[in-house]
Amino acid sequence: MDINRSENLVRKDKSILMHPFTRFSDWQEEIPLIIDRGSGCHLFDLEGKSYLDGTSSLWVNLLGHRHPKLDAALREQIDKMAHSTFLGLTHEGGILLAEEILDIAPDSLSRVFYSDNGSTAVEIALKIAFLSQNAHLSSPSSSTFLSLTCSYHGDTLGAVGIGGIERFHDMFRPMVRESLKSPAPDCYHCPLNLKRETCSIDCADIAVETMKTHRDSLCGFILEPLLQAAGGMIVWPEGYLGRVSKTAQELGIPLILDEVATGFGRTGTLFACQRENVSPDILCLGKGLTGGYLPLAATLFSEEIYRRLSKNPGIFYHGHSYTANPLAVSVSRATLRVLKEENPLGGVPEKEGIYRDFQARLNDLPRIGNDRHIGLVFAFDVFDPGDTKVPADSGVMNSIRMRAQKKGLIVRPLANTLYLIPPLTVTGKEFSAMCGILEESMRETFTTN
Repeated sequence: MDINRSENLVRKDKSILMHPFTRFSDWQEEIPLIIDRGSGCHLFDLEGKSYLDGTSSLWVNLLGHRHPKLDAALREQIDKMAHSTFLGLTHEGGILLAEEILDIAPDSLSRVFYSDNGSTAVEIALKIAFLSQNAHLSSPSSSTFLSLTCSYHGDTLGAVGIGGIERFHDMFRPMVRESLKSPAPDCYHCPLNLKRETCSIDCADIAVETMKTHRDSLCGFILEPLLQAAGGMIVWPEGYLGRVSKTAQELGIPLILDEVATGFGRTGTLFACQRENVSPDILCLGKGLTGGYLPLAATLFSEEIYRRLSKNPGIFYHGHSYTANPLAVSVSRATLRVLKEENPLGGVPEKEGIYRDFQARLNDLPRIGNDRHIGLVFAFDVFDPGDTKVPADSGVMNSIRMRAQKKGLIVRPLANTLYLIPPLTVTGKEFSAMCGILEESMRETFTTN
């Protein structure tokens, strides 16, 4: 590698770019890792050094980098067309992908609206729910949404309004319409100060009562089913989703499930809602839909909602320049084929066993707690020495991150939470290496911090 080239790129980056969710001062002090290429579960820097992708490139890379079948789909499509508008036109790929998504989605869903990322999929869901609930009225009466604390649905303004992560959202509150909030079912940090062993998922009762009290003003209840990822990798107790979903649908309140992060196998089933046999009125998809190759998202909804919208207003005033981009659609169809033909979810039990061994080795680390996992999402929290009520500070978490990176593992803590979300195609050997590097990095950090 040309050292001058690397230094020049770093200098330019620091002088002309701003990176998302990255503290300015930290970025200016760090020597950033410049990623050059990827292969399977590995990323490579300009020097050719290999790094295990412990976050699936922020949860999007579903089947590994440079999957041959996904690469082939892009090459085939580029020989035909890179893009054509979906406003007033259509194309074969967009039609067939919608059909293929609906074939594997919950039975309640029959229509697909494309966009380009999770935030836009959610914005569309909010607009569709609002229009659907008010289609028969001369003036809107239902205009409020219910969501959960610690929720994250994206960074566009509608998504911020239903979001519940203070450090992400509070500065923008004056710009948005707030949702009603019900407590997240976080058993480790129980909002009701109960113990999971003796409670009856009482937090679900709060959501149920909120829906009953505000039934006439609610135009939707939006949830990240079973796993609130950005909110701290909160894994829900079994039964919460089924209980609140049943009430929403009995009351005629549209149930919106945001499966941008949980969809396409992350939680062990193709969609998280399938683990509790829940069929929503609206479903938001993104991230892994394209295997992590290109931006594409989809909002699915029921035929009843489509029927209401077709009468009033009879047109949906929302769209994107790159709606149903043919390249993204092509690689998405290839992703769905690989999921069906190669069944990467079949390897989940092996990875769970590796993680259990990892857990056992961590038992002698008193600074580790709140260990949880679902499917191929594994997480635990780091605390101050001898006190599992005080979260480890950012300096400790950053030290673990940087040590892991030097050893060849990319991780990105969420506050005091460490997690691994590997591609579904990760081998047992690769996942064992991820756990080993993370363990070494923590032990080294704890001896000096």
